[in-house]
Amino acid sequence: MTAITTPTHSEDKPVMCGICEASCGLIATVVNDEVVKLRGDDNHPNSRGFTCPKGVSFGYFLKDPDRVLEPLQKQPDGSFKPVSWDTALDDIGRRLNAIIREHGGEAVGLYLGNPCAWNYGAFLSLMGMAAALKTKHFYTAASIDINNYWAVHSLIYGNFQVNPIPDVHRTKFLVVLGANPAVSHGSMLTVGRVKEAMQDITARGGRVVVIDPRRTETAELFEHVAIRPDSDAWLVAAMLKVVLDEGLADTAALARQTVGADFLDGLVRDVDLARAAQETGIAQTTIVQLARDFAASPAAALYCRTGASMGQFSSLTKYLVDAFNIATGNLDRPGGYVFGVPMVDTEQVVKLFGLAGYDRWRTRVDNLPEIAGTSPLISLPREIETPGKGQLRALMVCSGNIASSGPAAQAIDAALPKLDLLVAMDLFVTETSRHADYILPATTWLERDAWPVFTSGHTAIPYAQWTPAAVTPRGQSRDDAWMLDQICRRIGIVASPLAAAQWAGKLGIRVPTQLMADILLRLSPHGDWFGLKPGGLNRKKLWAKPSGIKLADSLPTGVLAKHIYFSDKRVHLDQPLIGSEMQRLLARSSIDADYPLLVIGMREIRSHNSWMHNVPKLMAGADRTHSLRIHPDDAAARSIGDGDEVEIASRHGSVRVKARVTDEMMPGSVALPHGWGHAGGWQRAVAAGGGRYNNLTGNRPEENDLLSGNAAFSGIRVRVERVDGARVKTPELETAAA
Repeated sequence: MTAITTPTHSEDKPVMCGICEASCGLIATVVNDEVVKLRGDDNHPNSRGFTCPKGVSFGYFLKDPDRVLEPLQKQPDGSFKPVSWDTALDDIGRRLNAIIREHGGEAVGLYLGNPCAWNYGAFLSLMGMAAALKTKHFYTAASIDINNYWAVHSLIYGNFQVNPIPDVHRTKFLVVLGANPAVSHGSMLTVGRVKEAMQDITARGGRVVVIDPRRTETAELFEHVAIRPDSDAWLVAAMLKVVLDEGLADTAALARQTVGADFLDGLVRDVDLARAAQETGIAQTTIVQLARDFAASPAAALYCRTGASMGQFSSLTKYLVDAFNIATGNLDRPGGYVFGVPMVDTEQVVKLFGLAGYDRWRTRVDNLPEIAGTSPLISLPREIETPGKGQLRALMVCSGNIASSGPAAQAIDAALPKLDLLVAMDLFVTETSRHADYILPATTWLERDAWPVFTSGHTAIPYAQWTPAAVTPRGQSRDDAWMLDQICRRIGIVASPLAAAQWAGKLGIRVPTQLMADILLRLSPHGDWFGLKPGGLNRKKLWAKPSGIKLADSLPTGVLAKHIYFSDKRVHLDQPLIGSEMQRLLARSSIDADYPLLVIGMREIRSHNSWMHNVPKLMAGADRTHSLRIHPDDAAARSIGDGDEVEIASRHGSVRVKARVTDEMMPGSVALPHGWGHAGGWQRAVAAGGGRYNNLTGNRPEENDLLSGNAAFSGIRVRVERVDGARVKTPELETAAA
């Protein structure tokens, strides 16, 4: 008998990596609808062939035996049983309708997780669904590490989507505050081959200064200034004071570009340089010289990111960073602080759809300001547990693991089972989705088309890209946008903020997210305007060139007025809310004898948030253990040796991990990678052990950033002890556990 063989069909398909903001171009080698290899795309306008270990390993997710590939329904004993899509969706619709009838759409909540930033369909659907429900319970990963940006940009530029970035390719002096681009590959600053781009600055005679409590992989390459965690506002305020007091400010630029510049003098009047040195751990002479050198540079940019965005005063810090760039004349200047060229004008889109706003309403329980129609995640447990009108009763979580990654994670973990309905759209049974009534199987970015609209606005080399799916979805997995539309159909709404869309929905007309995205692209400044601009962009054109199309060789300058959404077209520096935060900073004590160390989170090259620990290749090696980085002096004072088990305790909780004694840490500070300490059904991740960093954090408003509701994860006060026999509980920990 002759054996029947299946013809082999192999094809190289350009795709976009959907793991982090770098959005690198990849080539997927696909054989018979299976991804057999991923490698860097040399033709990508931004990444130019670069990729990291995570990107090339992502194909494993398609075949991971722990992956959820059919709808799962929670059973009375806590286990999950596969059910049909109709069974799951019909029951979800029935239960949501019951909640809405009794409590209104305001009782239904949505959570938009970090991977949704690379899933435009889910992103548009979640925003539209929240608007259609008229719910204030719209939570996003932005309130973990970026809401401070949105708050400040709303206040001083008039639109949260306005985002100046360092002109890395032309700058002479780059200061990096609380960021590690060599590992993160850039955040709110997308630079292809970012390490090489930064090295080019020094190669052309410029300087790069990295300010961080840890001698990071980036700091190893350049000048490193160690700083105490969560003292970033002190440093930038002191530098701004030096510039103003010594007459180094660019007064012409301030007069031309801003209103309320006099506010800056009053803001930093009470900032004492000696105290700033004490608070930051940086010598006063170093602070002064750094400010002078920056002001004297012909082109300079100060850039801050997650380390500075996750402190108790992150909005104040972000305001000071922008004010410092502006006061030194570097805003909208070549080599300074410039504006990106997105393929879709997101500033205008959010304005058009009424999504741009700040403090238009306040949250029910904590009285915190909304940002772009969202509430901060720190409030979620109290919104579930506090009775009354508007109580959160149902929650749909899209690509999020908030029981691990959220602030005061143990509080979220305890609150989720109290919901009347929890639906999770995910790839795995995670720490969060294990509490769900239904887990709906989602697609990966290899199984759907990709459109990096989120990152295009802060890309150093402007480009446009839209790639088709590389392979068909595995099992019964579906795109999140499809799931959300199906749920919306069952509760009688359309996932859109437009009243016209709701009326059209009643007539059976629903615009697919892919078509909506194409319309936005075609009507953008780079679009084809439906044939009126023959050389413009549309989805069909980009799909034909899936490696991407470069839009410009560099970023423009002289465009500030276009990015200001006040009628006077000037940056509004006079902000009383910022003044109040400065007074709160000045009044804060930085001494706590019971918890003498300060902990920061850190990203590892083979991890990303909480969802890469189930990939064998990324977990191989003896070093893939959850370890606390601690300085030799701090270790010796506590009789801690390298590899010892230690307990890290804050006033909120504790975790146990191994110690890694290293002089990369600033004395008095320790670093613990985030995203470990798994539970649920992803077996390798669970077996990896470790502790949840976020159990050390708190969620009370006063412990976090008041202006944005941004969670404070950096600079948490802790005590570290070597584990010897029985653990000694403190009264604070017993209270937290109770």
